[in-house]
Amino acid sequence: MSKFSPTNYLLNQVEPEVLAAYEPRFTLVEAPRDQLLQEPGRQVECVWFPETAVLAAGAETSAGETVNVDLIGPEGVFGAFEACGSRHAFARLSVLIPGKVWRLPAQAYRDLFDRSATLRTTVHKHAELVIAEARQFVACNALHTVESRTCRALLDLSDRRLGDRRLPVTREAIAQILGVQRTTVVGAVASLQRAGLLRSSRRLIEITDVGGLRRASCGCREAIAFARREIHASEQTACEA
Repeated sequence: MSKFSPTNYLLNQVEPEVLAAYEPRFTLVEAPRDQLLQEPGRQVECVWFPETAVLAAGAETSAGETVNVDLIGPEGVFGAFEACGSRHAFARLSVLIPGKVWRLPAQAYRDLFDRSATLRTTVHKHAELVIAEARQFVACNALHTVESRTCRALLDLSDRRLGDRRLPVTREAIAQILGVQRTTVVGAVASLQRAGLLRSSRRLIEITDVGGLRRASCGCREAIAFARREIHASEQTACEA
């Protein structure tokens, strides 16, 4: 029996006998910080399933400005929609927090998608959740303070690190997630440190009071958690399944 047992949530939903058949097509990559995995506008040659790393999907402007619009950890995937759609990505994928990532060639992913009914349903649910998060974050950016959004972003990163409170990220990386200036994040982090919620150094932010950080965070995490529970609890199968 195969010992291939990824911790990535989507891969964990695939029927064991189907996943085992595709084991030789997967490559476990050790991804360093800031490594570029996908350029925008280029063909999607691989689908990426984070195991311990956290990836950032960035939207770029014609002037070369970039904002990280999606964080992808072991709960998610990059390239799954594009590999079965236009075959091109319109986001820049880079490594925010270093770690391990499963890489699967796009054609092998399409074959696996066709073969696995549970993967099709899981990917559809994941798409619903990504859309719900995007809508919520538009509201969040319009309505909530930078400090409360910083709390939310740090808690989201901790979740994607399976609860790890030591986050190897810079203030610049947080600024790119929030779409604000680095100096604005420096001020927010300093305020949270004075409140005893964080400790930080140049490339590390440590959450010292999870409960306090949750109380200081905006309510968007609760809204997204509710959507996640409802979507995951649905027993409906995907249209293709």
